[in-house]
Amino acid sequence: MEPSQSAATVESPSDIVAHIDQKAVRLSALLRDIDNHPIAMNADLRERLDEILEMLGCRVAATRALLRQSAMSDLNGAGSSA
Repeated sequence: MEPSQSAATVESPSDIVAHIDQKAVRLSALLRDIDNHPIAMNADLRERLDEILEMLGCRVAATRALLRQSAMSDLNGAGSSA
């Protein structure tokens, strides 16, 4: 997947997490709508959608973990320089 922002624009880690969370919510709502209004769907397509949701969930979890790790490093660095 290619970045949608230019290389000159640097987003904060919390902005990145918020963006990923927003996409996860949209995808979850779409899949919930599909579940609530069943349509004839190829089983392979359904499996692929489930895989995408799982990958997105893993990405959100990993990004949040990195954000927490970065915040902890910042706090530890600030505490040691005082």
